[in-house]
Amino acid sequence: MSLYSIQIEKYVLGGLLKHPDVLSEVDSYLTLADFYNEVHQSIFSVIRNSHIAGETVDRVLVSNKILSLGITAKDEVGIYDYLEAIELSAPKPKAIPEYSRELIKYRIRREIDETASDIQDYVKNSREDSADDIIAKSDSIYSQKILSYELDDNPENVFESLLDDVEEAGENPSDDTGLVTPYPEFNRLFGGLRDANIYAIVSRPAQGKTTFINDICLKTSVINKVPALVLDTEMSTKEIKFRMAAAETGIPHWYLETGNWRKNEEMYKKFRDYQENFESKFNDSKYFHYHVKNKTVDEVCAIIRRWHMKHVGRGNKCIIAYDYVKLTGEKVDKNWAEHQAIGEKIDKLKRISEELSAPIITAMQMNRSGESHNRNSRNLTDDSSAISLSDRLQWFASFVGIFRRKTLDEIAVDGQDYGTHKLLPIKTRFQGKDAAGHQDLIRRPIIEENNGAEVHREEWSYNYLNFEVSNFSVESKGSLQNIVDQVRQRFDIAEQRVAGDGDTNL
Repeated sequence: MSLYSIQIEKYVLGGLLKHPDVLSEVDSYLTLADFYNEVHQSIFSVIRNSHIAGETVDRVLVSNKILSLGITAKDEVGIYDYLEAIELSAPKPKAIPEYSRELIKYRIRREIDETASDIQDYVKNSREDSADDIIAKSDSIYSQKILSYELDDNPENVFESLLDDVEEAGENPSDDTGLVTPYPEFNRLFGGLRDANIYAIVSRPAQGKTTFINDICLKTSVINKVPALVLDTEMSTKEIKFRMAAAETGIPHWYLETGNWRKNEEMYKKFRDYQENFESKFNDSKYFHYHVKNKTVDEVCAIIRRWHMKHVGRGNKCIIAYDYVKLTGEKVDKNWAEHQAIGEKIDKLKRISEELSAPIITAMQMNRSGESHNRNSRNLTDDSSAISLSDRLQWFASFVGIFRRKTLDEIAVDGQDYGTHKLLPIKTRFQGKDAAGHQDLIRRPIIEENNGAEVHREEWSYNYLNFEVSNFSVESKGSLQNIVDQVRQRFDIAEQRVAGDGDTNL
């Protein structure tokens, strides 16, 4: 089958000569590369440039410009006669866009054919490369071309279908806009995990981010009945298995890993109970873990694509995690700094999330200003300046949150019922049912003791989510708003008591 059509190229050029106003309609997608014939490329270029310049477009002026460029038609046919011939066979104006789209199909086939040749050339000369390198490079060559296509990518009049879209949403209401997570407050404020978006957790080392990522991926996968893939740069699959067993059974990790759970009657019973309910709970679960070690981001993207093709399928939903963003084989030198390599890595993760239309959860380290160990909360930096290496995380991520242990003074103020950790959002693009907007500021009442008496005051604070993290298990404990509501109840009761005492004294 031919990869070009000279006849369709003539139809389009003849149509544009006879009806130049149609160029405004097709110019958003028809390009010089869509014409295979070099003479046709020149004709299209002259017609387009003349139209943009506001000049008259007819075969006399077009032929004169083409002749001035030293271009002639083939087979000793004069350029004027050639233009006259194709104009005589010009289609009607309504047919020109249809023929133009046919040219795009031919051009795409030519480019994919060329890309396949590039892959063949690389494979033939890849003897020194590893199997992973060959797969990743071949996938990269192919995907780079495929992802460059943006068909029907035209500006849309916002008001043309606004009412219809809102009406359609009303006819098919849903509680959340994305995959439902196991954390009710996260769903309420941010609407779950949306397709084609990056959700980033930033944390200091050993603060529980890996535990958090595995918990949200596993439970979101189970709740929504979708496959999940966790790509881990540090932990092996076996280590993750024991952590998940500890979280599910409540048995300390050491006892499971060493096998000493069998010597403890209570632990033995817990594991057997877990074993008995295992199939009913996880039989249909598709939760995949892969220790990517020092694989580059291109190799990681190749793994994601192969997994998605095999276990998810085009158009189906899933959840993906990459724990965590750091240099893993990417090369840096004086012309390519570490922060640039990290930025490119985040960019490629964003692209793969859009390509597969899947949410990706990732993590990144904080610098020392975010260290919470042995510090008072007032001495911590809970903002974007604490993120290490690259600002691109905030450019491409739809959600960025700091996840850390609470300081002792925070636990004292919040109360032990509200968990050991906090997730403080610093960027939120999407809104849930009860979102407060761009900045979720809350006026927080504080109860302090002074010489044995309660002192009440208020201060402004950003809302955050509370979590209890214990033995690799994560449990949602509401938000700061829940804490404030509880404290205000105490205020109201105290005020009623004072008012009641006053009435009695009267």
